[in-house]
Amino acid sequence: MATRRTFFRHRVLGATLILSPCLFLGSVHATDMASVTVQSVTQTSLSNAPMSSTQKLTLTATATLGGLYHVDADKTPSGFAVPRFVSLKFGKVNARTGPSRNHSIAYQYQRRGLPVIVVAETEMWRKVRDISGDEAWVRKPALSGEKFAVLTTEATLYAKPDASARSLARIEQGALVQLETCSSDGYCLIRTDNGIKGFTEKHALWGAQNID
Repeated sequence: MATRRTFFRHRVLGATLILSPCLFLGSVHATDMASVTVQSVTQTSLSNAPMSSTQKLTLTATATLGGLYHVDADKTPSGFAVPRFVSLKFGKVNARTGPSRNHSIAYQYQRRGLPVIVVAETEMWRKVRDISGDEAWVRKPALSGEKFAVLTTEATLYAKPDASARSLARIEQGALVQLETCSSDGYCLIRTDNGIKGFTEKHALWGAQNID
């Protein structure tokens, strides 16, 4: 049975943006969804003290940015450099073990806008890496250049790119947000599913890194 990765929407409670656990990183069967937790990263150098889900996601997300093979734009089928961030265009995207429909489905993404990294490509297929570090092949039409990001830790949404500015909302770890722009001062302008727009720190956003 093909496995899947499911991503739920934000919800607002009062004046604070709250995300019920929306980002499941482990490959799971449809019958197992109720028991899914955030996938951890095993590192022997860590202490034996239990890590929080935020620590686990941050460690995992950081690890996914390593070991990327760079190819200049003039040497790729798409004319864009590899690696690069893109997002899922549809709410259901099959991820396969190879670049053809003859290859089996490894899992199915079920969250439009999820950011992934293109790590290799052919004319019609893109090999992508997700926030958990898993790689699989998806068809070119299933991807978009629209920018999104995932919060790797709980963060505050500010009215201005300054930690002393008015706080607009609290966004929990795992939230999926639309990425507008990022500046050299370490802040990015983002928009939530609920239409709330503001600034948060770039280091908390997986999908905002410069990898080209």
